[in-house]
Amino acid sequence: MFVRVNGHLHTKTFDGATPVPELQAWRETQRGIHGRPAPMSGSFAAKVADYLAQNQSKAAINQATAHLELWLQALGRDRAPLTITKDEINQQIDEWLLTLQPGTVRKRRMWLRQFFVFLTGVDGGPCQKATNPKEPKAGARGIDYLVIEKALASMPPYRSAKKGTVGPRSLALIRARVMVYTGLPPKLLMAVVPDDLDFVVGRLYVHGRHKGEGVEERDLPLTPEGLTAFKAFHAATAYGQFSVSSMGRSVKAAFQRVGYTRHVRLYDLRHSYLTQVYRITRDTATVARLGMHAEGSPITARYTKGANQDVDAAAVAAFSQVLADRRRGALKSAVAVHDAVQKLPTKVTNIR
Repeated sequence: MFVRVNGHLHTKTFDGATPVPELQAWRETQRGIHGRPAPMSGSFAAKVADYLAQNQSKAAINQATAHLELWLQALGRDRAPLTITKDEINQQIDEWLLTLQPGTVRKRRMWLRQFFVFLTGVDGGPCQKATNPKEPKAGARGIDYLVIEKALASMPPYRSAKKGTVGPRSLALIRARVMVYTGLPPKLLMAVVPDDLDFVVGRLYVHGRHKGEGVEERDLPLTPEGLTAFKAFHAATAYGQFSVSSMGRSVKAAFQRVGYTRHVRLYDLRHSYLTQVYRITRDTATVARLGMHAEGSPITARYTKGANQDVDAAAVAAFSQVLADRRRGALKSAVAVHDAVQKLPTKVTNIR
């Protein structure tokens, strides 16, 4: 997909199943962003451009650009940024909350606050005391692995091509299999390079995470299925950056093809892996290590919630089993003592 604005070509790759309205909306957004005249010096738009220019992370700058563009549209591009008030921000947040999830609005507020930190060098400016929607409660997002494997089997192994020809291999399917059997999030998967993989031992070196408090780098063991998935990943040269949204649409379409009606997000593949790990180990520390979570992070609870009912039932059953074993042991001891006492007079008579 491409659009030309003021002589410059802007392109983006979309999944073949992307709805036409979404494609048209992307084109209009590009025309709006790149078709405007240069922002006024010192304006909100100019300062946002300065902030985006110093942000070097491609993934972060794409998010920042999209969210701050919405604030520019809502609050006014040409005004001085320090004239923006807390009440204006709150009014816009309340309006977005009518149609959007609190998590989405929190992210938009976060990027505006980051901008004001950049601008003032002190705090979040008017964002500091603005409403921050509560984080939504964690929900169980793990999917049964038999359903997952059925969905993956429905994904085409090759991308569409001209009639009579075979297109390139579907990297979305290959990357999805890695996520399903390793629990890696997309950003860490993009960071994997060939030297990180040890196919002989079956281990993966994972680069540290800078999200939140950060997580140190570590070596993680691979399941046999994860090792197989990474071998296909390596053979297809699936390393490097990819579109998370495009891959997410491909995965979502796969679940729809097999009749799965619940809303599916790409991160549900990661949730499913870590939920299953918890179901088997019943140990949150193991989940945190394999999930690359910071020590003591409350985020781990989101990945274990889906298995809590199974783990609780197993714990109750284990409690009853231990108690039953102790009762049987105590009963055997009592019977043994009784038998010994019963035999004692006979032994005494024999001695006489």
